[in-house]
Amino acid sequence: MRTIILLIFFTIASKAQNNSVVIKLEENCSLELKREVFNPKEHKIDYDGKYVIGIDGAPLFGSDGEIPKYKLSKAILKIGDKTYNLQIDNMYNPWLGDDVNKRFFRIIHGSPNDHILKGQFSDGAGSYAAEWLIEWNSSIRDILTKDEIIIGSYFEK
Repeated sequence: MRTIILLIFFTIASKAQNNSVVIKLEENCSLELKREVFNPKEHKIDYDGKYVIGIDGAPLFGSDGEIPKYKLSKAILKIGDKTYNLQIDNMYNPWLGDDVNKRFFRIIHGSPNDHILKGQFSDGAGSYAAEWLIEWNSSIRDILTKDEIIIGSYFEK
């Protein structure tokens, strides 16, 4: 009986969603993303009628009016021997299922110390994009948008 219970437990655990992914952007460049379950009891949820429009007084990115299931908890960009902790506030439901579509992330190098990282996030419904400016030893998110024209422009060749 104990063996059956352990077998059921490991089967369920193996079906659990992957909450951490590493995206290899280039030979010497990677992006690690982590998400955690969103607990609405720990936040002030803003509604417009029955639809969620904000969390803790900030706009909601990553949901089509529902309470998010996940929140992006960490984004770490590594370029060579440098590591950048990227700004991730207000970013919810960053991907659906176990894996991220790696084609939705792109890094552009301006010089050895000047880079732009572009990424698209989606749970299938609430699509949005972010852009980070990386210079020397620091980074800042300069765009967080739901605008479809901007999102489309990220991946035009």
